[in-house]
Amino acid sequence: MSSIVYLKGKEAPKASRSSMETLIFSRTEIEGWHLPKFQRPVRVNAKVLELSEEMKRNGGVVPGVLTLGRLGADKTFYTVDGQHRIEAFKMSDLGECIADVRIMIFDSMADMADEFVRLNGRLVNMRPDDILRGLEESMPALRKMRANCDCVSYGQVRRGDSRSAVIGMSMLLRSWHLSHPEVPSSSAPPAHALAAAFDNAEADKLIAFMNVARAAWGNDPENYRLWGGLNLTITMWMWRRLVLDRERGVKRYVTLNAEGFRKCLMSVSADSSYLDWLVGRALSERDRSPCFNRLKAIFIKRLQQDTSAKIMIMTPAWASR
Repeated sequence: MSSIVYLKGKEAPKASRSSMETLIFSRTEIEGWHLPKFQRPVRVNAKVLELSEEMKRNGGVVPGVLTLGRLGADKTFYTVDGQHRIEAFKMSDLGECIADVRIMIFDSMADMADEFVRLNGRLVNMRPDDILRGLEESMPALRKMRANCDCVSYGQVRRGDSRSAVIGMSMLLRSWHLSHPEVPSSSAPPAHALAAAFDNAEADKLIAFMNVARAAWGNDPENYRLWGGLNLTITMWMWRRLVLDRERGVKRYVTLNAEGFRKCLMSVSADSSYLDWLVGRALSERDRSPCFNRLKAIFIKRLQQDTSAKIMIMTPAWASR
């Protein structure tokens, strides 16, 4: 930032290794700032367009305070907070802008991501996946999930019930959480609380399930609705009881390995009547019982193709009504 013009000094915030100044930036300097990977995607909406027009009228005054970050002695600047205001300036075609800027020095990208979440966590338009994207830097279990599951992403990727096989991290954590108690409910803590409780051991269990489901359902458009909340939560519930909980002591009920569960999930995707039934369904008291019973029937039919023995899958009290 060799051409920065310092207009006036301000008292630095209490945070360590930070300073605040009112600065003039050229377009070239701003275009040299980097977006860290925890940042939200830029969404140009009516407010951004309106701000861009306002900057044209006021000569490039950026409202509020921009927060830039650096890592130790590295001279690279990262946009921690204010990327939409910066985008509005870029759209204005002005050559320079004036902004109040807080520059913070961080020890790691994880520390920078934590500051991003702190600054943005109070905003009503901060989506759950936006928060989780920021938390990933300081949460190894989230990084592990993303590294091992190619169908897991951040952002609003589940629109409707049949458009995509990609699932958002917040929805995935929510479904996994809801599949844990004996009675799956439709209420879960906020995304950041779920992430805080998500450790490497849980990540390994969830990765195993997701890889089995991915192998069974693939990326076929006709299977997209299988990644919806109802089917995903109930199949996760069954995975926990049939595959993970092998020491429950009820010997007459079947237990499965991962390969056996994958075959059952393949039969689920081949059942057109079940796929049609899923349309418009949600994880509610009305739908969860018939969902389980339909899945149970598909599982039993598939397992009986491989053995002459009678197959029994335990029916929980909430699904017997």
